[in-house]
Amino acid sequence: MDLTNDIPSFGQETLQNEMNGEPAYLGPSTRCVLFTLENENYGIQVKKIREVLRVGTIRKVAGATYGVLGVINVRGVIVTIVDSRSMYNMPNREIDDFSRIIIVELDDERTVGILVDCVLEVKDIPENKIEPLSASKENASRYIQGIAHFQDNVIILIDVDSMFMGVE
Repeated sequence: MDLTNDIPSFGQETLQNEMNGEPAYLGPSTRCVLFTLENENYGIQVKKIREVLRVGTIRKVAGATYGVLGVINVRGVIVTIVDSRSMYNMPNREIDDFSRIIIVELDDERTVGILVDCVLEVKDIPENKIEPLSASKENASRYIQGIAHFQDNVIILIDVDSMFMGVE
């Protein structure tokens, strides 16, 4: 009786997934909340996210800069809500039952809400599937951390620190 196939080999980079036959990655990964904008997949690292909310009443703020939809009250804390579509020069879209606000913590003192079309899931993305963006920091690409090619999807990873750099 040959037991070599029955003993797991520690240190392997992949493990066969019994459900669909695809190899499951066991190396370093980045956990992200995946969401859609204009039918494209995006992700933000979970460690930057405080919570995901259904869209309620967003109060308009007079004189707000372009892309700022207004503010909401989250358990006594006033949070600025930004339209992520405007950050990427996408057309406006009506808020619907799938729309969500991702509450992002930029640092100990700053919290921002990002309006997205639909939150899909939380996924561990293998680091070897993430391609860093080139040095170009032109226009909306300056907010992109990298591109992941994972499970037949292209996922644009958002750099929220760059997106809100200099915002008070």
